Amino acid sequence: LDNIGERVSTIKLFYMTKRTGVLIFFLAVFLLLFFYLILTSGSLKEVGQSVRMAEKEKIAMPEEEYKAGVKAILSSYEKLVLDNKLTIKKIEELRNALLEMKGFQAKFRTMHLNFVLTLDRMENYLIGKKEQEKNASQQMANQLKADYSWLNN
Repeated sequence: LDNIGERVSTIKLFYMTKRTGVLIFFLAVFLLLFFYLILTSGSLKEVGQSVRMAEKEKIAMPEEEYKAGVKAILSSYEKLVLDNKLTIKKIEELRNALLEMKGFQAKFRTMHLNFVLTLDRMENYLIGKKEQEKNASQQMANQLKADYSWLNN
């Protein structure tokens, strides 16, 4: 009976040692995988940032193309105002043309926004017939030309 008890405790000890070894093995694999992911995530972020920068550079609109587009839209706007042929639909078309311009340089953001607001003010005038909206729109257009001399050429 003693011999059987020793065998049982030897089997239990072997089973416990084997089970502990397997647990330690899986824990080591998990830790290695965990640290690998931590170390490579930084390089993946750098790669992702490089790809995003390359995409931005690829879709960036050349400055001269942007200027020509904005100038054409402003000229159309001024001609419609001068000829008194401005309608809500035409304002929407001009605004959409302006808003479709993508990838322009950050230095033009304020000018771009102010131009959209200029069109909005004129649209408000056409809807509500408030003369102050029309005047504000014309003043904003004149200010754009004063701030960005290339719009006058």
